[in-house]
Amino acid sequence: MSVRAAHTLPSAIADFESFLARIGSRRPAFFLDFDGTLTPIMPRPDMARLAEPVRAVIAALAERHSVAVVSGRDRAEIERLIGLPEILYAGNHGFDIVLPDGRRPGHGDMTCHQSRLDRVAEDVRRVVPDCLIERKRFTIAIHSRNVPDARVPVIEAAVVRVLRKEHPHLKLTTGKMVYELQPNLDWDKGRAVLWMLEELGLNREDTIPVFFGDDVTDERAFERLEGLGVVVAPVTDHNRMTAADFRVEDCREVVVVLQRLHRSTGATH
Repeated sequence: MSVRAAHTLPSAIADFESFLARIGSRRPAFFLDFDGTLTPIMPRPDMARLAEPVRAVIAALAERHSVAVVSGRDRAEIERLIGLPEILYAGNHGFDIVLPDGRRPGHGDMTCHQSRLDRVAEDVRRVVPDCLIERKRFTIAIHSRNVPDARVPVIEAAVVRVLRKEHPHLKLTTGKMVYELQPNLDWDKGRAVLWMLEELGLNREDTIPVFFGDDVTDERAFERLEGLGVVVAPVTDHNRMTAADFRVEDCREVVVVLQRLHRSTGATH
């Protein structure tokens, strides 16, 4: 999978016919990030709301296609925010998935890991008291969006020291103005989507996964999937590198593309 500057990618709106041609006669299966993709990134995670037009197009797509939301948020929280029981939800960057029949990824017993997180959160809060620390089911998010830019490298260094000294069972991943402490397992959004495709019987020649995302954590899905990746990245951002195939400017354009896909794929898939 080649990596390119996001601003050089074709627009999924301006080049929609090319986008549609890549799907061809195959049935699309949609995998959607939440924050920064379906809804704008807010100063605090609890401020996020899903606009009704977005909910409506997701529901419409789910009538004909498989749809999953793959988010860094807790699965229960993302289910509540979207409120559509007919779609699949993968929380904690894919560490928390439950299929309709109860199947889960084989990570083993995570109870011990969960019991450690309260202590981890306290240790992190002690070294970076000016950050918002978000304790999730299987991960911890350290939000740096409301701290001065000069503090960000200091925050990362402090968190790394705590992990190496006291919590080697965790790994550090980075995103947009957030650091995520995750179980130190070979798992990410890309592997989570591959697992869902296999378990749901969607790993077929007549099906194409289509992934929409904006963050660094979404790159693992763009890299691993043999399908279509759409990155949310403004054309003015010349620093973003991506393995996606197309780009859109913002969350509003995500909705436009999904609406066009609903109209275009409904009659033939």
